[in-house]
Amino acid sequence: MLTENLVNQKINDEIHKHLKDFKYKIIVLDDDPTGTQTVKDLPVYTEWSEDLIEDGFNQENSMFYILTNSRALNEHETTKLHQEVSRNIELVSRRLDYPYIVISRGDSTLRGHFYLEPKVLSEASEQAFDAVFYLPAFFEGERYTYNGVHYLKENEQYKPVSESEFANDTTFGFESEKMASFIEEKSYGDVKAENVHHITLYQIRERNKESILQIFHAVSNFDAVVVDALNDEDIDYFVSCLTAFLANYDKKFMFRTAASFVKSMCQTPGEIINLNQFSNNHGGLIIVGSHVKKTSSQLHHLLNNTHITPIEFDVKSVTKTDLNLYIDKRIQEVEALIKNSKDVVVYTSRDVIKTEDLTNNLGISTNISNALVGIVRGLSIKPKFIIAKGGITSSDVATKGLEIKKAQVIGQITQGVPVWLTGEEAKYSNMPYVIFPGNIGSTNTLTNVYKMNSSIRLN
Repeated sequence: MLTENLVNQKINDEIHKHLKDFKYKIIVLDDDPTGTQTVKDLPVYTEWSEDLIEDGFNQENSMFYILTNSRALNEHETTKLHQEVSRNIELVSRRLDYPYIVISRGDSTLRGHFYLEPKVLSEASEQAFDAVFYLPAFFEGERYTYNGVHYLKENEQYKPVSESEFANDTTFGFESEKMASFIEEKSYGDVKAENVHHITLYQIRERNKESILQIFHAVSNFDAVVVDALNDEDIDYFVSCLTAFLANYDKKFMFRTAASFVKSMCQTPGEIINLNQFSNNHGGLIIVGSHVKKTSSQLHHLLNNTHITPIEFDVKSVTKTDLNLYIDKRIQEVEALIKNSKDVVVYTSRDVIKTEDLTNNLGISTNISNALVGIVRGLSIKPKFIIAKGGITSSDVATKGLEIKKAQVIGQITQGVPVWLTGEEAKYSNMPYVIFPGNIGSTNTLTNVYKMNSSIRLN
């Protein structure tokens, strides 16, 4: 049974990760922009041409991000994308004679193409990967893996993610409680649960390095490995074993993880920042597209506890012929407000349009996001800041609305909520862009973030 005491238990010994001596470039393929929520001072690219990947390899920091936004894609689209990404990474790596490690960063509640994307990357590589390690723990979001079960903390209780609203996702739903069974479910039986390796919390907490290294030696032919972790120290110890092994043995590993593993592998972990250095006389803009329960409660709290001006975007409008006219009217409303130093929140109506066709559901979500992006793209006035709530929404605002190709992760505005600084090529350059995950924080977190920035003249 998972308990608070077990989560907080630490050995507090000295852990040496030796990241400065690590010979690999670490490439994080992020299926939505929220994965930058635990790092800072890293570039993030929204395209994956050879030139941009080579720019990433040549960065001083050992890690860089490529935003694929693949959680918004269907299986065919994400397969094609990851084949292209893999091919370009291989070409650059070989040309520069620089080895690499891939982290496929996905959602800590197990939504996304969890098994497919690592599989495609391995198959598209010149040399297949020996193993993929699954580490979905994300401590800032209160997600933990214990005894091979992935948990989240909700209402002061720990419960398997399979019992949460996220398991009922209209596109990426699942039934399995054990991670090994989840991998079998998502691989459509290609991987059997009994064949999934498991690095247990006992091995980590007992500092049983030899047994962990034995698993590293044993895996081959794209074996699956689930790793338990309840806090940063657990992952740090796993990383120390990993880097020690890879320094001496030529194995090819891949990782499907949430953001806590990325932080442990990064030489520049994130920190909380404020936006005081960024200022103009206009109002700020918040875009809310996510429909998860936590987002809806945060939106309700924001509307009832601040003076921000609300503009509701009717999601049913995306099915109507006068959609463009509807978007134009919303643009005019937003511009008039931010020009007069008024902050605005544009949020989708809380209706969920759902069909029996999973691909169609994803398409509807994409159409709604495109409509919200149309508002950002149509603005002629630079907001003081933009906060985008939700994974698909924040990615589309970044790439289609703000036309970002390369941004800099500068930190977090609150725990688990990253801030990018837009590049020179963007629609609005050198502007803070806050990427607020749909499922992060408590009921008042969005309100607190907004009020905190209001106090530094961001209102």
